[in-house]
Amino acid sequence: MRRGCKGFGHGEANPMRMFFLTLLMLPALCMGQHYEISGQSSLSGVFTLTVYDGDSTTHTYTDKANKGMFFFSGNVAKPVLASIEHPTMNQPLYFYLEGSEISINVNASRPDASIIKGSRTNSEYRYLMERYYSAADPNAFLRQQMKENAGSIFLPFVLYRQMSNIDDGTLRQLIGQVADSGTHTYHYTLLRRWLRQTPAVSEGSAMPDFAFLDSQKQRRTFEESRNREGYTLLQFSATWCDRCQQQREQAEKALAGKEVQSLVINIDDNPNGWDAHYLQQLSVNHIPYMILVDEQGIVVARDIQAWEVKKLRIEN
Repeated sequence: MRRGCKGFGHGEANPMRMFFLTLLMLPALCMGQHYEISGQSSLSGVFTLTVYDGDSTTHTYTDKANKGMFFFSGNVAKPVLASIEHPTMNQPLYFYLEGSEISINVNASRPDASIIKGSRTNSEYRYLMERYYSAADPNAFLRQQMKENAGSIFLPFVLYRQMSNIDDGTLRQLIGQVADSGTHTYHYTLLRRWLRQTPAVSEGSAMPDFAFLDSQKQRRTFEESRNREGYTLLQFSATWCDRCQQQREQAEKALAGKEVQSLVINIDDNPNGWDAHYLQQLSVNHIPYMILVDEQGIVVARDIQAWEVKKLRIEN
């Protein structure tokens, strides 16, 4: 007579045992995708794996190579960026980690040329980079990718890694497109930090274009909205801000008779509120906040008060 454990594959199912078995398995099921990394290298010593699995945090693990082999395993909720580092390598080996068995043959002198197998996500990333490097105009290629695949998990990292090769204006526009897509990764957080630390607007510089939602929730851009026949007084405000309204009325009174057009942007018209990309882009951190731009799109003054408007030399 065949005997077995009831509820574990043979015989009659025991509902209570199945219930407790499910409870025991639940943490493992919630951990996400399990990965195993087998690495081979001519180097000895300790290898470090960094997993960029948070918006602003990472997880780091180490393993000492044994006869040139190292090993890592763990879980990720979804495909994420990771890197392998060694004290003698001139740069990290970046790759995309997912729930699979991944083998890495490390090229110590040229980490980007390392052979990685087992990660479909990483193959997609490498294909993107091959197209980027072979493009006649890499910046134009990135702009096209943003239009076609704005939610790509690769683009924030590509932008961050290629920052020095992208002109400032293009970089800010591309970061804005990443922000609009909602793809917030570790490197997107670094890009936002760069925006905060590098103001795009200073007096005498060109006002960068940016997109916003007007009071009718319609998407508009600064370039299509500004006054090309005279000055534009740009005010960042909020529908609940009485002081903003007072400042605007005082400024408009001071500019009466001048070729000045008012453009009001309420932060509460944008669903992202204070996290709206254009506020980061323009380093606007309080309201009311006014910027005066001339007909050429050049910033005349920024962060000005209503009483200061009278002192500005504005010619019709």
